[in-house]
Amino acid sequence: MLSARPFFTLLVLPLAAGGLPGVRLGPAATPPAVYSRAVAHICSGALLFESRHAVGTKAGALAVARDIRASTRRRLARVEAISAPLGRERLVRRWIALERRLADMYATSWVRIFEVVDAADTPRERTREVPVLERLVHAPDVLRAAAVRLEHTLQVPDCTGGERQPVPG
Repeated sequence: MLSARPFFTLLVLPLAAGGLPGVRLGPAATPPAVYSRAVAHICSGALLFESRHAVGTKAGALAVARDIRASTRRRLARVEAISAPLGRERLVRRWIALERRLADMYATSWVRIFEVVDAADTPRERTREVPVLERLVHAPDVLRAAAVRLEHTLQVPDCTGGERQPVPG
């Protein structure tokens, strides 16, 4: 008959000591300060887009828009791999969702700005494009303000590259 002692020694003691090597029993919450530093390492100095693109063409504007979305998506995938601080999971999910929406808005605005500028051929048309361009440039402002509030709460920087700011705190 087998003794329960080998089972206890091989499985129960390592679990009590923090788990078996290489086996993760579930996501562990990251302490807030560690989370902030890890996110800052990923997001600080983020660029709105990372590659070089042709300018002055619709194809170039579309390529920049794709790059804006892809750059933010890559950074946020790395952020999502970090366990959120205990009790802050909902805030972290909300912040990440806002960052995605912001990147999408920046990308869409980039293309729309190109289209407005490209369509203006006469001095009169260029004069009329000014308020349209102002609206497009400021379209992300409400989302950006909401993201900034969460960034201050979570002590993390912008991850879209759409705004240069120091890490809150």
